Amino acid sequence: MADHLQEEEQLEAIQQWWRENRVSVVAAVVLTLGGSFGWSEYQDYSQEQAVLAADTYDELLQKREAGEPADELALISESLRGSHSDSVFVDFASLQVAATAVGNGDLELAKRELESVVSRVDLDSTLGQLAQLRLARVLAASGDEASAIAILAAGSDAFPASYAQALGDIHLAAGREAEALEAYQTAQTESLALGGQLGLIDLKVSGLSLRVSDDSAAVSSAEEAQ
Repeated sequence: MADHLQEEEQLEAIQQWWRENRVSVVAAVVLTLGGSFGWSEYQDYSQEQAVLAADTYDELLQKREAGEPADELALISESLRGSHSDSVFVDFASLQVAATAVGNGDLELAKRELESVVSRVDLDSTLGQLAQLRLARVLAASGDEASAIAILAAGSDAFPASYAQALGDIHLAAGREAEALEAYQTAQTESLALGGQLGLIDLKVSGLSLRVSDDSAAVSSAEEAQ
């Protein structure tokens, strides 16, 4: 997924991929598990479990699209996590719940779901980096700025511009305009390298550049007057 895509577009891409590939994915999971069991166990357990996990994820997607609140979706996610803890659908479900929770203003629920993903996946994978990016934003919004910065400062191969822009947003909110400008300039460079559209990030860089320059000029004038 390209770095310049918005978060909801990334989740929508996951949803659309699932709709288009559900049958083949379930079949692949079933066949993989089938190699470890006898034929009867394959019929009685592997296929049933794979289909049940897929059906539960489908249910969550349908309810989210129907406008169900985050706490209701969280119950489905928790059920999926408890019944099919090794399933790939558990992490996708947590991302869906977290996105809805943020929209509902329930940052604590979003944090729990994202931390669940981060604890399960390879942190260097695309999914791991996406989950960490979202977790950093939730942590910052919850007041845990230090933890958010620690995540974002590590950078990302999959989402370098988004990580840098999120870091700039945190610095800007805290009044650290010079640090924010540096992060936004990094985001600008990374976005251009990826062939993305600058849009808002370009405006942030332009606006902050003027303010930081004016502040520097004011400090210099004050020092000369002393």
